[in-house]
Parts: sequence; structure tokens; C-alpha cells
Amino acid sequence: MQNALIVDSREAVLKESGDVILSGAEIYAEAGEIFCGNKAAPQSATTVFKSVGLAIEDIATAKLVYDAATVVTC
Repeated sequence: MQNALIVDSREAVLKESGDVILSGAEIYAEAGEIFCGNKAAPQSATTVFKSVGLAIEDIATAKLVYDAATVVTC
């Protein structure tokens, strides 16, 4: 997988987000699917998050990305 599109809501993005609709990009997962473990977070892909207005999910996603970026490996 080279690119992964994560959205807050498939339904909302496919109704409201012209850039996603016109691009024809495949949606990998909703953020909630990753948070609850139904889908694995993409590890070797360029990840794009598209939000259409659910602020609580924006905050949770930012925290997840921040936590993953600050993990120290030995």
C-alpha cells in the first residue's frame, strides 16, 4: 500500500468532499475503525486524513499521530 486515505465518516466524505469524490481515491478506513482495532493503522503508506467537521475525531486523530511519532525505539 502506497497511500491510505482515512476519513472521519465515509458517508459524509462521499457527500460533502469534492476533492475526495473527484479524485476517485479509495477510502482505507474511518478513523473510528482504526481506534477500535477493526482495521490496522497503515504503517508503510503515506496517510491522508480527511475530515468533514467532527472536531472530536480531529483531536483524537491528532493525538494518535502525535503518540505514534513520539514513540522511542531502541
